[in-house]
Amino acid sequence: MIALGQCGKCCAIVQLTKKILPLIANDFRCLVQQSASPSAVAICGSKVTRNISTGKFRNLNGILTDPENKGDRQTGVNFDTIGSWNNRIEMPVSIKTSIEKGMLIPEIPIKDVGTKSLLGHRKENQDRFIVKKLTENILCFAIFDGHGGSAAVDFVHQNIEHHLLYWLNRTDKLSDVLHNTFADVNDLLSEHLAFAAEGLTGTTATVCLLRNGTELVVANVGDSRAIICRDGAATRLSKDHTPEDCNEIARIEEAGGRIIHNSQGVANVNGRLSMTRSIGDFELKPYGVTAEPSVEPFKVKHGKDSMLVLVTDGLSFVLNDQELIDIIGSCETPIEAASVITDQALQFGSEDNATAVIVPFGAWGKFRNGGSIPYRFGRHLSSQRY
Repeated sequence: MIALGQCGKCCAIVQLTKKILPLIANDFRCLVQQSASPSAVAICGSKVTRNISTGKFRNLNGILTDPENKGDRQTGVNFDTIGSWNNRIEMPVSIKTSIEKGMLIPEIPIKDVGTKSLLGHRKENQDRFIVKKLTENILCFAIFDGHGGSAAVDFVHQNIEHHLLYWLNRTDKLSDVLHNTFADVNDLLSEHLAFAAEGLTGTTATVCLLRNGTELVVANVGDSRAIICRDGAATRLSKDHTPEDCNEIARIEEAGGRIIHNSQGVANVNGRLSMTRSIGDFELKPYGVTAEPSVEPFKVKHGKDSMLVLVTDGLSFVLNDQELIDIIGSCETPIEAASVITDQALQFGSEDNATAVIVPFGAWGKFRNGGSIPYRFGRHLSSQRY
């Protein structure tokens, strides 16, 4: 084999050899260096190219050095235009998925996913998270933020995996899997708390399923967030279910509930709960507090997407989405980044538990918008949710 090549019509990836070069079509291109003629082939991983017709070697003028994908500081073809990626983490290629998709797809290494959970100024840490490979081609990333004690969050954390696997064996639609799992776990928690004689307790839940490295579906209730970084910009995939949202207010009031502001101006359902959807909180279920999740599908593009970030409100109250992405982008690894942003939240005055899960994608390390966020004394005095 001399190189890897990709068909311009069907995107199939094959091995290029001298024997097949005269037979391939003109629209066939090399995955390393694009050329008008299929006879010009680059040797993979080398700075030297050879023209098959002349047998002569020549040196490239420079190596590919365009981490921002702008095209003005490189010689040759931009890797991202042909379905490859460039990052600071070694990711193996998923051969089977790459063949099925017709482009290079990396495997997400579980060991490189960054996680960190800090107690903050609370007596008990009621945050939980999951990072696990459920099946051969499906990864699960989840984060939970309990309230009113840890009974609800512990039950959900321990049992949700079983229900995800149950529904994955019965349907291929990931959105249906998540809808049914949330409903089942909420119903079982109701029975569990009835025997445990627990009071008003519940939890947020943000669950992400990633299939074949590209098909991402996010479901959430509450205010724990899922954020993806595309081209260096933060895109929120979850929805904050709070009494400050007009649609959520209308739904609560239609069910007979009331939005009451406390002495600090924070809105609560019936003066008791600062979110409009959760798993648990059964005393408020007749007033519109539902466990029905918001579900958002998303196609991951590893040449543009650098990370998936899950955080609890201990971080999102003091850092907005873009600030989180910028701070993480300044770190070398997701493991380092998880520690940095949780520490940063405490520095900015967060008093809640602070938990982060950072999943690297193909473009990890490509976009750096700076990680120095100026400290503002009034940041943590404001009740505004960032």
